[in-house]
Amino acid sequence: MTTPVSNNTGHPSRTSSSTEVVKRYVGIISLVSTLLIVAVFWGFYTRTTNLIKDQLLHEARAFFEEIVQTRRWIINQQGVYVKMGQDMRPDPGLESIAGLKTTLTDQDGERYVLRHHAVITKMISALAQKDQNFTINITSLNPLDQENSPSEFEQTALEKFESGAPEFYRMEESPDGPTFRFMAPLVTQKECLPCHAAQGYKVGDIRGGISISIPAQRVIDELVTTRTYTIIAAITILAMLLSAIVYISQLFVRNLHGSEKQLVELAITDSLTGILNRGEGIRRIQQEIARSLRIQQPLSLVLIDVDHFKKINDNFGHQIGDQVLRSIVATLTTALRRYDVICRYGGEEFLVMLPNTELSMALETAERLRQLVAESEVSPEESETIKMTISLGVSSLQPDDSLDNLVYRADNALYLAKQEGRDQVQFIA
Repeated sequence: MTTPVSNNTGHPSRTSSSTEVVKRYVGIISLVSTLLIVAVFWGFYTRTTNLIKDQLLHEARAFFEEIVQTRRWIINQQGVYVKMGQDMRPDPGLESIAGLKTTLTDQDGERYVLRHHAVITKMISALAQKDQNFTINITSLNPLDQENSPSEFEQTALEKFESGAPEFYRMEESPDGPTFRFMAPLVTQKECLPCHAAQGYKVGDIRGGISISIPAQRVIDELVTTRTYTIIAAITILAMLLSAIVYISQLFVRNLHGSEKQLVELAITDSLTGILNRGEGIRRIQQEIARSLRIQQPLSLVLIDVDHFKKINDNFGHQIGDQVLRSIVATLTTALRRYDVICRYGGEEFLVMLPNTELSMALETAERLRQLVAESEVSPEESETIKMTISLGVSSLQPDDSLDNLVYRADNALYLAKQEGRDQVQFIA
């Protein structure tokens, strides 16, 4: 006879589908989180970039307004006298204005020459360019001086001014590096007519414009630094978030597996004894019957009933009765083989399936189970020792047999064992 081992109540895994669902949701959450973080940091970078570019535009507009106000003041003063340096000559345009003194000599003999707004603007531009701040140029589609002819950028801007554009700007590459180019129109004022009326300009006409060039390498460097820090911050936060999502999902899956395992155990086991419940036991016995009939292997069934169990409940209480059932189940399971199946069939009834077991071997196994239970006892605290016995009915699988027929014969055999005095084994093949 095969040496018995503990009964196996394992069940098929049902967690793979749940794990796939969790992985799918984790993937969706990770994708959405990634898109959100990329969108947030991209928006932050774009906003910062626009603010830095706007800074250049505001600087250019401020320079333009300062130049315009400076020129207007100089025009209202009809020029400004500056100390005459070597090779300095009066402006021909000013000498043509009647009654205007283009040179002066002070009491110390120092000579001063009158400069109009255009020349002073050029001087300011030269000084700013020397300090590498910005460059100023006054030009027109119809310049008084051909040296002030417009560049390609200025030509484009002046044409747009003719169409009503209030200003024009763009970023350009120059030999000195990236440069922000800005230009706004000069509107003819009343005080401008002495010099420009001869060109046909009237008050309100656009007679040209002032272009301002600001070195933008510093701004470009700031944009590169901003982009670098933005990318590093985005990658760091994204990595931390995804790591947290993965860690939490692993904990969730682990807890889910444990919960599902507990649910499956609750669904297929008897809560009192820990063995298979009736539904799961019948399902497995049906599977084994079908297999045994298919491959023509023997199979036997043992139906067990605890003798006088009602008296035990009445005399000692239901808690002691539960303890008796657990004790009997422990004795039975330790005596069965790994692939034998035992389930709780009723209140104090148990059903044992013995695969690949002829009737003779089943009877031997049933007798051994009876003896083991008869030799065991339960000793509750503050109660007398309880001796236990069981009655067993055995049936064996026949060709074209069914579970109902097999159980029916085992039940009749059990009834016979009880009729004959209990604590014994009977069979109906």
